[in-house]
Amino acid sequence: MEQLNTALFNSINQFAGQNQLLDYIFIIAAEGFPYFFIAFVIAVWFRSTEQSKRYLIGATLASVVGISINSLIAKVYFHPRPFMNDLGTTLVEHTANSSFPSDHTTFMFCIAISLLFYQTTRKMALGLTTLALIGGLSRVYIGVHFPFDIAGAFIVSALSALIVHSVRHKLLTVYDMIIITGNRLTNSAS
Repeated sequence: MEQLNTALFNSINQFAGQNQLLDYIFIIAAEGFPYFFIAFVIAVWFRSTEQSKRYLIGATLASVVGISINSLIAKVYFHPRPFMNDLGTTLVEHTANSSFPSDHTTFMFCIAISLLFYQTTRKMALGLTTLALIGGLSRVYIGVHFPFDIAGAFIVSALSALIVHSVRHKLLTVYDMIIITGNRLTNSAS
């Protein structure tokens, strides 16, 4: 499995450092897409119905669950990043911590997959899922993750989204309190 992971990494990362414009685009995708997801959730929040706000809260909660699962995985399983094994070309500096699964990619997939559950948000969720995949593969391109780190992030995200979705009815009171508080804050600010 490790040989396949390395071979896949090399097939994607081999292009890093060859074209400055391409490198710049992939760095923006790898590092910037999570911020786009945050801005997207905030922007959609202000234009959403109460029900859509519940979906956004659930998606945010799923990302917290996903990152928490990643932290637990990192405590019991350490997988070095490519640059820690002198593999490939690394385009950005990164902490030498466990690479599996990718936190950035988990965050993005949690938001996207959570919104796939609902008919009214499915179209935007498909677009976000595509961006999450591009963002994850960009992290391989820039040399800070292996492809299996991205696959692991997808699995953790799907599990996290499913967990939150399955208990959503028990969380409605909490969701509604968040919505009421958010509405009060935005109304008092205007």
